Amino acid sequence: MAVFVATDPEGYEAYVGRGSQRLAPSVVRFAGVSANEAVLDVGCGTGHLTRAISLAGARATGVDLSPSYVEFAQRVTARQDVVFEVGDALNLSYQDGVFDRALSMLALDVLPDSAQGLREMKRVTRKGGMVTVVVNNFRCGWTPFSLVWDAAAVLDADGAAMRDEMVSKALGWPGGLADLFEAASFTAVVEDQLAALFEYQSFDDYWSTFLTGQGKTGNYVTQLAMSKRDELKHRVRAAYLCGLPDGPRALTTSFWAVRGVV
Repeated sequence: MAVFVATDPEGYEAYVGRGSQRLAPSVVRFAGVSANEAVLDVGCGTGHLTRAISLAGARATGVDLSPSYVEFAQRVTARQDVVFEVGDALNLSYQDGVFDRALSMLALDVLPDSAQGLREMKRVTRKGGMVTVVVNNFRCGWTPFSLVWDAAAVLDADGAAMRDEMVSKALGWPGGLADLFEAASFTAVVEDQLAALFEYQSFDDYWSTFLTGQGKTGNYVTQLAMSKRDELKHRVRAAYLCGLPDGPRALTTSFWAVRGVV
C-alpha cells in the first residue's frame, strides 16, 4: 500500500498547495460558512482552508497530525485570530458539540479510517450544525497525478498497485462520500462537484513537485531507483507535452463535495 508522507510543508505547497489555495474559497461557499461561527478545519495541512474560513468572518481552528505542517500554517497566516493545533483527526481532543461547523478538504480520503474521521467531525459539531467534506475525484478528475499514475502502472508492479489503490477508493467515485454521510446518520445530505486549476510553468516545474517526496505519489517517485525514475520521467514528460512545445500548462482537477446536517 502506498504511504502518505507529510513532512515537508514547503514541498506540499508545490505539490498540492498550488491547487488547494484556489479550491478553498469554493469549499467555504459550498459549506455556507457565516461570520462569527466557530468552525473547525480537520486535516488543515498548510492552512489554506483555515485561512479562507477566517476570511469569511468565522472563528477558525485548524488541526493536523503533522507538527511541521501546523508550524508552517501558523508562520504564514497573518491573521492572529486563527488557531492551529496538532491533533489526530481520528481522535479529536475537543468536547462534543463545540463547533457550529466542521470542514475537511483533501484529508478524509487519506485517513486510515475515513468513517471514524467523519464520526469525529460529527461529534464535535453541535446539533443542527453542518459538516462539509471535500475529497479528491481520483477516479477521473485528478489530471496532475494521473499522468504519473498511468505511466507508473506500466513501469512496475508497485506503480500499478499505487494507481489501482488511488483510483479504486470508494470516496473518489460518485456517491461514495455521500454514502459515508448517510451511514453516519447525517440529514439533508447534498453532493456536488468542485474544480480547481493546477498551474505549472514548464515540465520541470511540474516534475519537481513529485521530487519533494510528499503524499503517496511523491513518496513512490522518490523511492524509485534512479534508472526507473528516469524512465518514468521520460514517459510522464511525453504525456505532459502531448506533442506540443514545453511551457505553461493549466491542469483541471475535480473534487467531490458533500455536506450534511448533524
